[in-house]
Amino acid sequence: MVSLMNYAQTEHVVRDTLELVRIPSATGNTKAMADRYGEMLRQAGCELTRYEFYPGNPTLVAAYETPAYAEAAASGRHAERAKTVLFSGHMDVVPLGHDGPAKIESGRVYGRGTCDMKGSLASILEVVRVVREHGSHLPVKLLIVASSLHESPGGRGEDLIALTERVPLEADAGIVMETATKECTVAQLGSATFRIEVRREGETSHQLYTPAGTPHPMTAAAEIVLALDAKNKELERVYFEDIGCGSYFIGSVQSGKFYNQFPTTAELVGVRRYGPEENLEAVEAEFRALLAPIAERNGIRIGLELEKVRDGYRIDKQSPAVAAMVEAIGSVRGIDVPLVGKKTVTDAGIFARALGIPVICHGPDASTAHGDVEYVEIEELALATQVYIQFIERFVAR
Repeated sequence: MVSLMNYAQTEHVVRDTLELVRIPSATGNTKAMADRYGEMLRQAGCELTRYEFYPGNPTLVAAYETPAYAEAAASGRHAERAKTVLFSGHMDVVPLGHDGPAKIESGRVYGRGTCDMKGSLASILEVVRVVREHGSHLPVKLLIVASSLHESPGGRGEDLIALTERVPLEADAGIVMETATKECTVAQLGSATFRIEVRREGETSHQLYTPAGTPHPMTAAAEIVLALDAKNKELERVYFEDIGCGSYFIGSVQSGKFYNQFPTTAELVGVRRYGPEENLEAVEAEFRALLAPIAERNGIRIGLELEKVRDGYRIDKQSPAVAAMVEAIGSVRGIDVPLVGKKTVTDAGIFARALGIPVICHGPDASTAHGDVEYVEIEELALATQVYIQFIERFVAR
């Protein structure tokens, strides 16, 4: 039987990618993007429900089911063969200017959001069209979730979390349409950003007029840096299968305004990455226990703000969804597909944890995401579209 991927029209994906990229949608203001993408989903044949858990940041849930799926669901016969596959993508982009206009040139589509991830949103539109026009025999229901609050720090998946908590979504497998291209992701670390504030009593003062024994925020900050460095050596001895180790990382340390002014505060900002089986509450308790003796030794206050980006997750490597994805990527790209864990975080963990289903990441190469010049190769759009179609065919056949 000829695969449905042969019916996919790359020019449709390119056209839709360019149109979507030309709609500004920085995190926090995606209404115009949601308006147009919702219209495109309807035109592709989907039934659309629009939520707005956070003002100005809609969440779209589109559904398309084939006649074969509807028949199986209505009759109850062969219902176990009917599958629902959820595809998820975010409509927001990082709030960075882009060097140059949105355009097509030299086999690429240029513009903010091309690979992160409006190209994937365009790909799934073409998948729906192909399934609607040529896949009536497949007992499948497609759910497309388009979210608005993805790119941190402006967004941390709040709208998807609200969606899974308030709307009864059901699916047999899910695909988050980014971050993996030539491998199959089976696990990810969790991630939380932290801000540590070190503060002493009193006002800023000249170094020479500051009473002896006054706690120095920078001294405490230095101890924190060394303590986290030592903790990282401990964490290196705890290996999470397929992924690696958790870690503390400090990306910014700030204190003082002038060379001989004695400061009252110091601030450290960074990220804590933790295992897929760990939870943020336990991570925070460990963190606070590490900071408490430093505060006591220095006679100084140390505050911690720990804010989750995403929890980690792990899926069963023997899942039919994993097998279908490995086969789909291998067939389309002609490669052996490794099963990998990743330290980067995606929205996959939200769905995997909330719905209890295998969720896999796959999308076009996104190596230029967040760069001054962002683009996606047209060939990558074509390959991602083909992988999605083959995944559907192979997953439904299991």
